[in-house]
Parts: sequence; structure tokens; C-alpha cells
Amino acid sequence: MAQSVKPLSRRRRGPATRRGTSIIEAAFVLPLALTLMLGVWEVGRMVQVCQVLDNAAREGARMAAGGYVNGTPVTVAMVQQEVANYLTAAGFPSAACSGAVTTVTCLAGTPWTDPYQAQPSDPFTVSVTIPSGAAFNALRWNLLNRITTISQISETVYWESTNNSQVVVTTTLPY
Repeated sequence: MAQSVKPLSRRRRGPATRRGTSIIEAAFVLPLALTLMLGVWEVGRMVQVCQVLDNAAREGARMAAGGYVNGTPVTVAMVQQEVANYLTAAGFPSAACSGAVTTVTCLAGTPWTDPYQAQPSDPFTVSVTIPSGAAFNALRWNLLNRITTISQISETVYWESTNNSQVVVTTTLPY
């Protein structure tokens, strides 16, 4: 009986022929995946920073709305300090806290310069801006500065005065 002999030049098929394929696939996909991850990370950080700025502006507006704190008239400088304190407590870098620009703008028909001078229900805004430069760069997390193109962040809140120093309350009841 004759035996059938398999040819020696025949190649094996299977896992041995795909050796190194995963390394080549990773070389193509990894840079794209890392860029996307860093981009999402940076955008997420900027959303967080915007939320903290909005909260800081609200805290400043809350202080300004009252007109007085423990009998002390509230000034624009006090509102600015309140915003800076909030940013510091939120963990912002000192360059961002000291570089933040806070403005209080009266929108009422009768203008005032400091919040304690406001009449009840006078509208005003508090804006907090982290300008471009060292203050803004201190907020970035990653080293790739070209993933996002924004160079400053600003948040503005609209508020109304609740300063009731002009209101007189009588203690007698009407009959």
C-alpha cells in the first residue's frame, strides 16, 4: 500500500500567521484614542470650571443682594472678595483666583455704585471672568494646549436686590 505524503511547502494557517497584528492595530488606534480621551478630559475640566465660576458669581450676587452683612454696608470690593474666597475654597490655583475679574453692574433706573445703595428689586449683574494668560493657563490640566481653543472663561448672573433698608415695618396691627 502506498502512503500519501503531504507536501512540505504547505503553510500552516491559524494564529501563527496573525502574529504582530494587534501591535500594528494598536499603533494606528492608540494615538487617536488618546487624543479623544485628552480632549474629553479638557472639555470636562472647562465645564467644571464654568460651573464653579457660575457658583462664585451667585455667591457674590447673594451677598450684594442683601445690601448689608451684620450691619456693614456691602461694597463692590466686598463682593469681589467673596467671589475670590469662593474660588479659593473650590480649589482654584492662586493665579486664577488673583487674576479673576469680578464686576457688579447696576441695571436699575436709579444708578448706584455699591450694592448697599440699591432699592428693593433693583436688578444687577455679577460677572466673573478668568482672562487669558497666566490666570487661564493655571486652570488647564493637560499639556496639549491646542485641544481646545478657548482662551478665557466668563460667567454672568442676573440678580435683584433684596436690600430692605428702606422698608419701615410698624408693630401695630390695623383694626
